[in-house]
Amino acid sequence: MQIDFFNSTNLSLFWSYVKMLLEGVAPGVMIAFAVVCVGFLLGIIVKAWNQSAKEEEERDYDYREY
Repeated sequence: MQIDFFNSTNLSLFWSYVKMLLEGVAPGVMIAFAVVCVGFLLGIIVKAWNQSAKEEEERDYDYREY
């Protein structure tokens, strides 16, 4: 018994399905990935900003009048 899946009609049908899948799903996946990345990036920026503000607050300053 010979299974002949890799013939020209089956491969063209397969690649047409792949093309439809990529055209239909890819924008949604890219948008979701971008939203997640922006969320992570904003979290990192907020933590860095708060840490910098805390370090500025903890720094001691000497005020001298001459």
